[in-house]
Amino acid sequence: MNVFVLTFSLLYGIMPFDRLNPRSNLFDYIQMYIIPIFYLICYGLINFGSFGISQNPSCDSVCGLGNALIIHLGCFLYLSMHALNLWRRKKFFIVFQHLLDDIDENLKRCQALCGDDFETKKKRKYLFYGTWIVVILAFTASFCYDIRELVYYYNKYFFINLMVSNFPYSAASVMLGQFIYFVSEISQRFERLNELLEKISKESDRKHVPLMIFDIETDAKKDLPPNQQLRQRHFVASNEENNELNDDMDYFYDTETIMEEGTSSESNLPDLFKLHDKILSLSVITNAEYGPQSVPYMAVCFVITIFGIFLMTKVFFVVGGKSRLLDYVIILFLVWSLSTMVVAYLVLRLCCNANGFSKQSAMIVHEIMQKKPAFMLGNDLYYNKMKSFTLQFLHWEGYFQFNGIGLFTLDYTFIFSTVSAATSYLIVLLQFDMSSILKTEGLL
Repeated sequence: MNVFVLTFSLLYGIMPFDRLNPRSNLFDYIQMYIIPIFYLICYGLINFGSFGISQNPSCDSVCGLGNALIIHLGCFLYLSMHALNLWRRKKFFIVFQHLLDDIDENLKRCQALCGDDFETKKKRKYLFYGTWIVVILAFTASFCYDIRELVYYYNKYFFINLMVSNFPYSAASVMLGQFIYFVSEISQRFERLNELLEKISKESDRKHVPLMIFDIETDAKKDLPPNQQLRQRHFVASNEENNELNDDMDYFYDTETIMEEGTSSESNLPDLFKLHDKILSLSVITNAEYGPQSVPYMAVCFVITIFGIFLMTKVFFVVGGKSRLLDYVIILFLVWSLSTMVVAYLVLRLCCNANGFSKQSAMIVHEIMQKKPAFMLGNDLYYNKMKSFTLQFLHWEGYFQFNGIGLFTLDYTFIFSTVSAATSYLIVLLQFDMSSILKTEGLL
């Protein structure tokens, strides 16, 4: 697993120790129970003790409302996602790794048959790690800002407030980070599979053994004589009834004739189709585990973003700088709305990439079929398998996409739907007149 995700998952207690070992003991899960209990103790001290921001003398009604909203939303987010995390346990990690190793082994065998070494594209690799660095820097900045403000108000007891205001959102983001990692692994396997299919497509442009023609329309085979005789017959019969056959022959004459010797890339096709099915199955398993967790995360991201914009425009721009505690609460909304939106965007982007690469496989197979390569014309088995593959994927596309338990699809259309919904709510919220409340609190 990616070192960033693995490290933070263990620190936040959202992944069991020795996750790939089927044998479990109490120590493997102890941190997954201790940390939530410690969080609930801090949550109780904030709400029923004297450590909460709402108990501070300088906290007005707007500050108290904003603080209550962000800590209660954080509690809902963390507890709901962690409950699903406990339900997952080790079984998913073991199954995922086993299937991934099986897919990698088959991919290596297919690549060896092709005789090429497929290396990871450096540009995509740099983009992947660069994205993780940006996410980590964003969360580090929010973490440092939160600590600085809480130390100013609570000194050595700052950790209690930090555990309630910061921990739920960062822990939930790490849980979605696991989803991002697993989807990126799936996307990489689709990409490697497409490279193998692209190689077959390129070879079909130049490799050609004119043994027979397979007529897709009538499922009939027509034997072809050797090249020279075929060329002579082509010119003689150019004005006869088999003009349609002659058009197909033009394609043969423009290509290089290479006789088949042993195995070649197209012999990978049946294995590649099976690999595609395995990767799709891996996508279903991953979405079943992490799709439910994306629902509370997206919901909380939506709510804090709307209220963050509302407090920023109606309060901070009007009375910003007059109350440090109020400014802290408002900026906390802004910080976590931006951080959660970055993670949500990564989830949508990686899910779109995985779906795009899976669709690209079917498009490449269609391209191979349109070229009518010699291995397909000489053997109807390949044609039937490619036809079955494309039909199967056509039905699969309507059956599965990465989603949040069917409530929404995890792709770029989700951004449009949330922006349109947020605009409607903001139009209503921005019509409230906050001047009287601010005057009552002595801020205006």
